Parts: sequence; C-alpha cells; structure tokens
Amino acid sequence: MKNTSVKSVFGKLSSLGLAVAALSACTHQAQVNPQTQADLAGAQQCIAQHQAQAEQINQQQGQILAQLQQVHSQLAAQQKTLETKPQVVERPAPKVDCPPPASQAVKKAGPREQLQTDKQIVGLREQTLIGGLNVVMNARINTSVANSVIDARNIQMFERNGEEWVRFTIYNPETKEPHVLERKRLRFQTVQSTNPTPDRRPVVEIRFTIGKLSQKGEFILADRSSSEYPILIGRNLLRDVMLVDVSGNNLAPLQRPETAAAAKN
Repeated sequence: MKNTSVKSVFGKLSSLGLAVAALSACTHQAQVNPQTQADLAGAQQCIAQHQAQAEQINQQQGQILAQLQQVHSQLAAQQKTLETKPQVVERPAPKVDCPPPASQAVKKAGPREQLQTDKQIVGLREQTLIGGLNVVMNARINTSVANSVIDARNIQMFERNGEEWVRFTIYNPETKEPHVLERKRLRFQTVQSTNPTPDRRPVVEIRFTIGKLSQKGEFILADRSSSEYPILIGRNLLRDVMLVDVSGNNLAPLQRPETAAAAKN
C-alpha cells in the first residue's frame, strides 16, 4: 500500500510539474505576443505614413506638370501674337537745338520722309470713310486687338437665296442720319462682354477708306454708342497694309475715292 501511495504521490507531483511548465510557457507567450503586435502595429503605421507621403508627392508632381503645361500654352499664345502683330513705328520726340551756322546747315528729312514704304502710315486715331455712304467716323487704331469692330444698331438676321444675311443700321456721327445696310454674314465671332456669357456677334465685309488706302475688310457688328470711337481697327485690317506711328494722331489725311481719281487724271 505504501508503494502504491508513493507512486500515486509521485504521479501527482509529475502531473503538477507538467501543468506548471505548461502554465509558464503560456505566461511567456502571453508576454511576447503583445510586443509582437505592437511592432506590427508600428510597422503598419510607418507603411501608412510612407504611402500618404508618396500620394502627396504624386499630387505635387501632378500640380507642377499642370503648371508647366499652362506656362507652355501661354508662351505659345504669346509667340503666335508676336508673329501676327503688325509693325509699329515709334517716332522719337523732337529735340530743340540751336540752329547750326549757315555754312553747316543741311536739310534733313522728317521721320516720315525718311521711311520709304508703300504702306499707309496711321496714328492712334484716324478718320475713316465708309464706302458708299459718304459717312466719316472716328476710328481708334489698336494693335493689341485681333479683330476690327464697327458701331451697328438694329442688327437683324434674315435669309436670302439660301444664305444668311444681316441687316443693320449705321448712324452718321455728325448728322445722326441712319443708314441701313445689308451684308452677307461671313461668320459669328465670340466677344467678351459684361454679361456672364460671351456674346456671339455677326461678322460682315465693309469697304472703308483711311488716308490713301481704300479696301474691304471684315468687321464685327456691335453697339458702340457708348464709345468715343465708333470704329475699332485691329490687327486683321492693319496687317501688311498699314504702319502705326504710336506718337501721333490723324497722320493719314482722308482722300475720298473721287478726289484721288481726279488727282490721278
């Protein structure tokens, strides 16, 4: 009996030792797992930060690329404007000097006499004759605008022989007499205005005379009753036929077609 009891006691002690060892292992594992989980959480947080930084860098690169494309577009537009801008002649301001001795006096030609050209020289403001109406209007010469504009009222679209025409009224600035004209519409031109949406204005061809130059040109029809100048001359009419002297006004004395023809005869 004693041997059986001793064996039983030793068996229980052995079982108890195994239980204690297992409990110790579990306790050790319980101590290690929280640290490992913390490391994993820290690594995940670090990865998330790097991903956020990479996304931010990608956004910044996209913004820089968009800015570069915008600058490229602006440079291309400026280059196109410079290529189409008409030639401008700047006349230096006259200087007051004492006259030289008679023996050294030499006749010098004026700025316009020195410039040998067959183009019409115009100032910033000129008188313009509307062909067929005998109406003279003040025109503003502006090399910074692309298209020319003329003061037109009561603009009406109508159809003639299957084509779209425009009927409009031009007023004589001196007599206020109305003149109704009809011209074939060439196209519509979008014009920026004070309205939230841009205006689409008809474009027609009108014959005009400035100085010795008489030709047909494309004009946008628009109400310019509030402007001092009923006509705005832009680059489309200046190019290749006129030189602009920005220092003067009314440099092209108006020559009516009948007067010029009589002078030639």
